[in-house]
Amino acid sequence: MKKGDLIDLLIEDLNSDGVGIGRTPENFVIFVPKSLPGDIIKSKITKIKSNYAEAKLIEIIEPSKGRIEPYCMHFGVCGGCKIQNFNYNGQLKFKENVLTDAFVRLASLPFIPENDCLKSPDTFFYRNKMEFSFSDDLWIENPELKTENNFALGLHVPGFHSKIVSVKFCYLQSELSNKILNFTRDFFEERNTSIYSTKTHSGYLRFLIIRQSVKNNELMVNLITENYDESLINEYKDSILFYIPEITTIVNSISTKKAQVAVGESEYVLYGDGIITESLATEEGKLINYQISPNSFFQTNSKQAENLYRIAVKFSDFDISDNVLDLYCGAGAISLFISGYVNKVTGVELVESSINDAFKNADLNGIENCHFIKSDIKDFLLSEKINDYNKVILDPPRAGLHPEICEILSETKLEKIVYISCNPSTQARDLKIICGKGNYKLGRVQPVDMFPHTYHVENVVELLPCQN
Repeated sequence: MKKGDLIDLLIEDLNSDGVGIGRTPENFVIFVPKSLPGDIIKSKITKIKSNYAEAKLIEIIEPSKGRIEPYCMHFGVCGGCKIQNFNYNGQLKFKENVLTDAFVRLASLPFIPENDCLKSPDTFFYRNKMEFSFSDDLWIENPELKTENNFALGLHVPGFHSKIVSVKFCYLQSELSNKILNFTRDFFEERNTSIYSTKTHSGYLRFLIIRQSVKNNELMVNLITENYDESLINEYKDSILFYIPEITTIVNSISTKKAQVAVGESEYVLYGDGIITESLATEEGKLINYQISPNSFFQTNSKQAENLYRIAVKFSDFDISDNVLDLYCGAGAISLFISGYVNKVTGVELVESSINDAFKNADLNGIENCHFIKSDIKDFLLSEKINDYNKVILDPPRAGLHPEICEILSETKLEKIVYISCNPSTQARDLKIICGKGNYKLGRVQPVDMFPHTYHVENVVELLPCQN
C-alpha cells in the first residue's frame, strides 16, 4: 500500500471522533472521514502509518442503510455536525458503543450496558448558545470562485487554524439566531470593518456569541472586539434592534489577548441588563432560575440539561438529611437544582466569576441551603472538610480529574458518588482509579445525548461503596 492508492472498503464502525473505520483483507485499519458503518466505498490513501492509514472518501459504491441526506448546506466542511448524515437511531447506537469501548476496552471496567442513550427532545435548533468567529481567511470550496473579499463569519473548518466557513444557516440554533448571524456579517462587511489577526495582533472584530433562553424567550447578542468603538458599536446596536426587536440584551465584550479565546476581559452593556435568565424544572415541577451572563457556563441544550440533572437526582437517592458536595460546580446549576432534596449543598469551583454567579443564582431563587467556595478541587479535598459530606456529585471539564483527585476519592467512605462527564474516555480512566482501591464499584450508568449530530455524548455514573 502506498499514498494515492485507490482501495474499496466496507466501513465497519466509527471511532470516538465519528470517523469511519475500514479494514483491508490483511486486517490493516484505514480511517475514512465522512463514511458510515455499512457503507461500501472507494477510498484514496492520503497517509500511511505503521499500524493504520488514513484515506479520503472518493465514491460511495453502496450506501449504508443508516445514511441519510444531511439538512445543512455546510455539512462536510463545517466542523459542527460531523454525523448529521447518520440517522438518529444510528447516532445513538454509535454513542452507546463509544461509551462501552471506553469502559471495557480502554479502562477494563466490569461494565455491562443496561440503558440506551437518552434521546434529545430536539435534534435540531436545540442549542441555547452558538459561538461564531470572524476571519479574513474565508473557506471557498471551489478555488476558481475565489474573490478578493475574504470576510467571513461562521465556524471553523476542521484541520485549519484560521479558515472559516461563512455559515448562512445553522440547524443547531434558532431561526432568530440565524437572522442575527447574517445581519451581523452583512453589517460589518458593508463597512469594511477590520478583523483581528493572530499574525499582526490587530483588527477590530473577533467573535459573535448568541445566547438564548428556551423557557423565557430572552436573547443575548455578545460581540467580542479588540477595542471599544463607541460610534460603530452604537450604530450596530440601533440597526440590529430595528431589524430584530426580539433581542433582549446586547453586550460588547473587549478582548485584548493575543490568543483567540472567546472571552472578554471587560464588557459594555449596550442594551438591556447584560444577562438572560433560563429556567429548569425538577421532576416535581419546581422551577429553578439561572441568570446567565456573557461568560457564564451553562449546558447548551436546555431541555436535555433538565433531563440530565433529573438523572443525577435519581442516581443520588437523596434524603433530606444528606449533606452534598458539588465539585466543579460552575455557576451552581446542579447545586441549586438538587437543593430541595437535601439538607445542604456546598459547591466548589476555582473560577471566581462562576462562584459569584452561583451566589447570585441562589439569591435569585431564595435558596438558603447552598454555599459556594472558591478553591482548587484537590486542595479542598485534602482538607478534612470532606468528612462533613455523605454524598458527592462531580461534573469536571472534558479533561476529567487530576489523578491525585481520583486517588483522594478512592480513599473516601462516601455513601454515593455521582460522576457526570462529557468525555467517556477520561471518565472511564478516572473511574478505574477511583474503583481501584476496592472501596467503590460501578452502579447505574446512563448515557445522555446532549449534542445530536456530533460525536459527543454525556454520561452519568453512580459509584456505590463496596461491602467489606
